Amino acid sequence: MDHIVENLWLGGQQDADDLIRDNPENITAILNVRGPDAYQPPGRDQSAEHPGKAYKWIPAPDTGLVSPGHVKEAVAWLRQQSAKQQRILIHCMFGISRSPGFLAAFMVSSGISSTLDEAKSTISIHRRVQPAAQIAEPVSRVVLISALTGLPNRQAFNEGNNDGKASPFVAIADIDLMKVFNDSYGRIAGDMLLRRFAKILIGVGLDAYHNQGDEFLCKGASREELNAQLSRARQLFRQSFQLYADGRIQTIEDAGFAFAIGSTLEEAQATLRATKQSQARNESPEWLRKIVATAGRGSSR
Repeated sequence: MDHIVENLWLGGQQDADDLIRDNPENITAILNVRGPDAYQPPGRDQSAEHPGKAYKWIPAPDTGLVSPGHVKEAVAWLRQQSAKQQRILIHCMFGISRSPGFLAAFMVSSGISSTLDEAKSTISIHRRVQPAAQIAEPVSRVVLISALTGLPNRQAFNEGNNDGKASPFVAIADIDLMKVFNDSYGRIAGDMLLRRFAKILIGVGLDAYHNQGDEFLCKGASREELNAQLSRARQLFRQSFQLYADGRIQTIEDAGFAFAIGSTLEEAQATLRATKQSQARNESPEWLRKIVATAGRGSSR
């Protein structure tokens, strides 16, 4: 359990359980945001085990995202307890993803931090975290947005092709060894990888869409432009980064993706299939070599 700022502490399930026996920080209120996850026993309301403390349970799922409704509920409760000068522990299973996501939201809403990035930086000074991202409030034509990556989805791609302003070239890209990655690091980590890929595509200036699973679509004015942008995205995607998996932050290196470009989506898909069939991989990515070397999940750094 780590003191972050003012009357706020951050921790995991074990820290909350330890308060039943010993309370050296004099914690007087607990916000438990541990909902459905892969760990046993599952998250639950444990208010009866903490008599004398203010207690709130918000069953946030372990997906790497927190919903607007849960954020509003948490912020309102934290404001009430802060006004009473309570000393508050916010916890999920490990205190790495969900609980720092809620804490960051409260820090911004209460004026402790001016932005979410600033709040997350402050938290990171005291505890190594990978805060869950906040799902944006519903907007018009929400059906055209991928809830996972925030990119326009396949429907948006199709509607764009029918509006008279279709780009002359399209690219299709999918992430290498995605099933192996999910099997090794877990679906939560896999979703984080997809969101990272989406941000990179946008960051290099691509008109990008999330088609399905690990498959993305891009539009462009020329083959040369798409090839240059996707090649740059591939360089960035291969760079070392960290994600939350199996209860800890792990380092991933050399992630990759395949892509193909065509004048139609069907042409790009056919080219990608042919490329992947003829492409013999002589070297595995670094993250996969780590898994093979440890005969299991990737090791942390």
